[in-house]
Amino acid sequence: MSEELIKAIVENTLALGILAFLCKSIIKHWLEKDVKDFKNKIELEAKQTLSQYQSELEKERIRLQIQYGGIFEKQAEAILEFYKLIVVFQKTINDAMFRSDHDESYEAFLEKWRELIKYYDDHQILLPESIEKIFGDFHRTAFFSTTDYRGAEHRINRQNISDKQLDRMFAKQDKALADIEQIPKLQDELKKCLRHAIGTVSENS
Repeated sequence: MSEELIKAIVENTLALGILAFLCKSIIKHWLEKDVKDFKNKIELEAKQTLSQYQSELEKERIRLQIQYGGIFEKQAEAILEFYKLIVVFQKTINDAMFRSDHDESYEAFLEKWRELIKYYDDHQILLPESIEKIFGDFHRTAFFSTTDYRGAEHRINRQNISDKQLDRMFAKQDKALADIEQIPKLQDELKKCLRHAIGTVSENS
C-alpha cells in the first residue's frame, strides 16, 4: 500500500472522526437545549399554575371569611337576644311566685315562657349546641317549679289544711325555690358562648 493511500485513509478517518465528534456535540447541544427549554417551560407553567391556585385560594378564603363572619355575627345576635329574653322571663317567675296579683302575674309568666320556647325553636340552628340540654332542663324546671310553688301557696292559704299537709306544701315550695336557683347556669353558659362568638376569649378557655 502506497504512502499516499495510507495518508488518504488516515486523513479520511480523521475527518470522519472529527465529523462524528462535531455531529455528536451538535446533537448533544440540541438535546441539552431542548431539555433546558422543556425544563424552563415546565417551571414557568408550574409557577403560573401555583400562582393561579394561590389566587383562587385567597378568593375562597375571603369569601368564607365574609360568609362565616356573617354567620358568627348572626349567632352573636341570637345569643344576646336569647339572653335578654331569659332575663325578662326570670322576672316573670319571681312575679308569678311572690306578687299578690297571682292570676295576672302567672299569665304574664306563661306568655314569656311560650315566647322563650318559640324563640329557641326558631333560632336553634344559630344557638350553640352546649345550651341545648341546659335550656331543656331550664324551661321545664322553670315551668313546673313556678306552677308547684303557686299550687302550694294556694293550698297553704286554704283554711282546712292539716299541719302535715302544711309541712308538705312548705317542703314543695322549698324544692321549687331550690330548682329556680339553678336557672343562672343557663345565663352563665350563654355569656360564655357569646364571648366565644365575638372573640373575646380563646377557644380553650
